[in-house]
Amino acid sequence: MAYCFGNLYVVDLNLFQVTKKCAVNLGYKEKYFSRIKLLYRFLRLGIRSTIQINQEIIVLLANKRFYELNLQNMKLKAGFIPKSGINTLNISVLKGISGFDDMVVFGGYFSNPKKNPVHIYKRIDLDTWEIVFSFPMGKINHIHNIVPDADNSCVWIFTGDFDESAAIWQARDNFGDVECIVSFDQIYRGCVAFPLNKGVLYATDSPFAQNSIRFLYNDGNGWVSVHVANINGSCIYGCMIKNKYVFSTVVEPDGRDEDLLKLIFGWKRGNGIKDSFAYIYIGDMDDGFKEIYKAKKDKFSFIFQFGALKFPSGVNNTDYILTEHIATKKYDCSTVAILVGQEDNKKND
Repeated sequence: MAYCFGNLYVVDLNLFQVTKKCAVNLGYKEKYFSRIKLLYRFLRLGIRSTIQINQEIIVLLANKRFYELNLQNMKLKAGFIPKSGINTLNISVLKGISGFDDMVVFGGYFSNPKKNPVHIYKRIDLDTWEIVFSFPMGKINHIHNIVPDADNSCVWIFTGDFDESAAIWQARDNFGDVECIVSFDQIYRGCVAFPLNKGVLYATDSPFAQNSIRFLYNDGNGWVSVHVANINGSCIYGCMIKNKYVFSTVVEPDGRDEDLLKLIFGWKRGNGIKDSFAYIYIGDMDDGFKEIYKAKKDKFSFIFQFGALKFPSGVNNTDYILTEHIATKKYDCSTVAILVGQEDNKKND
């Protein structure tokens, strides 16, 4: 599915053809400002997160509100509005996990320097979500991702950002049992993760420290996070293509300085961001990971969004990685299809 200028499109990835189209109303800002790229970026317009929860329904987050699209009749309905200020990086479907009911969940993501309570919400109906678990005061800043793991009969929760809040948690029994596995180090701060046998593969998301792809597992004496490969920046987005894992990096500031003038006019990268390019890496635990693509951040400050490469959610069984460019010098606010396995696809935008 794709979105552009007030229209939702269902796209056949094998033919790159639109099969269905739906005009939607996401508010006056989308209608009048979405065609102006800098305003689009500054106002954080467009669809922020999406996931298909069954054969009929896709859940979308736009303008800090959840919408649901029926794929059969292409009707869009407005639903749940989270408490003011609460957003999410990811929506997750938990299905077929021992100890869990099937459910759709998201974790609260918002500026939270005082570490106020942060909640996990479960979908009940179109406009009804309820809290199924809460991190108490003082534990975390926010939730990055909730990752289902049917093989290990658990759900992984990745939280951030600083000190003990940079952590990986393991949940069981419908979130009745939530345990902190590792914490208090930037190597445990992640957004993108893929369950593997006896552990989880993930990439770190630290603007001010060396970033890497890592594997977390229990060696019999406790949980350890082992280094798999270095990457050139913090990772917020990822996907799978066939049986390969894909991670992308972003170009962003340090993240610890909240000075408003620096945010508006600043362009200084964090120490963990090695250069002005967003990168894509692909691979697996057996063959390792390699860089296949990079795109240069444009000249505008970070208040107009980080330089990033985003991917659609869901299973991708094609030979192409669809990549939405954000704040890049070339292809900004456009989607590029990258043919995997072709060396000449590696671009320096």
